[in-house]
Amino acid sequence: MTNSKDNWMERGEAILFRLLVICITTLFISQLLLFKEGTRIYLSKVDQMEGERITAAIPLHTDTPLQIIEETTVIKHYQNLLRKSKVLLIHMVKPPTESDVFIMVNGKRVGGFTKGNSKITIYDGDYVEIDATALAQPIQFIINVPDNDLLSPQDGLIVEGSKRILPIGKIKFKNE
Repeated sequence: MTNSKDNWMERGEAILFRLLVICITTLFISQLLLFKEGTRIYLSKVDQMEGERITAAIPLHTDTPLQIIEETTVIKHYQNLLRKSKVLLIHMVKPPTESDVFIMVNGKRVGGFTKGNSKITIYDGDYVEIDATALAQPIQFIINVPDNDLLSPQDGLIVEGSKRILPIGKIKFKNE
């Protein structure tokens, strides 16, 4: 009786071993087939649901080279809040009806003239200009420094011109 029980266990063990070898071989072959693009579409339901791959459609080169442009960051914004600032008033004498005149600080437009006046916030070391390139006739601007707390530009400075960018100059604070 023990022989038939041992014989049955040995046959069951051999069948389970063969079944295990078949399963591992099937798993290995299916994993190898998933490496190929053509067979993965049929074997993986995820690839069918995701749609077409677009990475092949993206060009590997560009017509223009990459350009890194410095923009205002959050840190720069908070640095400007912590820096000492002053106010500069610029008055346009006899403003024209249609004026495309702008104030530029460090090469960027920061404001225009409403009713011939403009008020800007400046920091030590800024470079201020007036963009009067759109004006055909000469026009005058008076620079007003409240509380006279700047070394440069001087309070009451008069700038005149047309069809060009008019420099006011580099801002220099008085040492307090």
